[in-house]
Amino acid sequence: MVRTRKPEAPTADLQATLSPGAEVDSLRRGLEILRLFDARHRALQVTDIAAKIGLSRVTASKLIATLESHNFLRASGQAGGYEPHVACLTLGRAVRRGLVIAEIARPKMHVLSERFDVHVCLTTRDRLHMLVVEHCVPAGKVRLGLSTGTHLPITTSASGRAYLWAQPAALRSKLMESLEEAEKDHSFKMMSSVYAAFQELEERGWCFLASPVTSQTSSIATPIRVDDEANFVLAVMAIGDSEMEPRLRDVIAPELLMVAGQISQELQVEG
Repeated sequence: MVRTRKPEAPTADLQATLSPGAEVDSLRRGLEILRLFDARHRALQVTDIAAKIGLSRVTASKLIATLESHNFLRASGQAGGYEPHVACLTLGRAVRRGLVIAEIARPKMHVLSERFDVHVCLTTRDRLHMLVVEHCVPAGKVRLGLSTGTHLPITTSASGRAYLWAQPAALRSKLMESLEEAEKDHSFKMMSSVYAAFQELEERGWCFLASPVTSQTSSIATPIRVDDEANFVLAVMAIGDSEMEPRLRDVIAPELLMVAGQISQELQVEG
């Protein structure tokens, strides 16, 4: 199982440049409700939704009723519970079809996965987490709880560390400040290992992380650069004993860099 992420208070995206008053408050709160649902939170009670968003039960109920009337939510089997409905599925399918990088990366990820018997993920940032966009599973292996839409913590995933390293200094600084605040008592220990990953990325172009999901997994990740941006990360995750680390570092890492480079080149041609 993937380690569950801690619930976080709603925060504006750090890349947003909206002027004061540019957001519609009721729409924002409705979107915050939809954000609460994921692979580990498939149904939520009204009281839970209200508490997580910081709303009264009455206000939360009104927003939920609006979302329900437009097929974004529906009542779940549990009394007082709600779950995503078909309108969310329509949006998700439209987003996935519109991601050129996923179309380009998918066949290359599949080849890499089958050749080395490893999991391969394409991720991007969603607030203070990494979001799995595409995931290839080697034949006969379990999914490890990873699938499109799964969230991974930035600081404790190789993907997140590779993403942070590849960002412009100003954005990286803002993200690091927010992450340190979120980690609080654990920030020193956590951030020291993040900075060590930055050094490895500087030297090798990829970073290694042991046990990002379970005690028997290891992963490496590298950003995919297109022009001056690196909004996506390609990562390999493997299950195995102590011999897996040198295999990832010495054998698979060069292939990972090559595939990321191929994806980058094809995206530039598409652009």
